[in-house]
Amino acid sequence: MRKRITRWCTLLTADAYPERFTSSEPAGAIVTVRRLGGRAERFRLTDIPLYGPHRGTFAAEPADYL
Repeated sequence: MRKRITRWCTLLTADAYPERFTSSEPAGAIVTVRRLGGRAERFRLTDIPLYGPHRGTFAAEPADYL
C-alpha cells in the first residue's frame, strides 16, 4: 500500500536555496533529500507552519550532512 501525501514542507539547502517537497512522514521524522549535484542532505520535519511566499507549508530543519 502506498503512503498518502499529508503535507508540503519547505527546507533551506546548504547553499541557501528554498526547496518544497511533499512528505507523508510525521513531524520529527528525518528525511533525506538528494540534490542535482548528487549531494544528500538530511532534514527533520517540524510542525511549524511557514508564512509569506511559502505559506501553507511546514518547516524542515537541517539534521546533518551525509
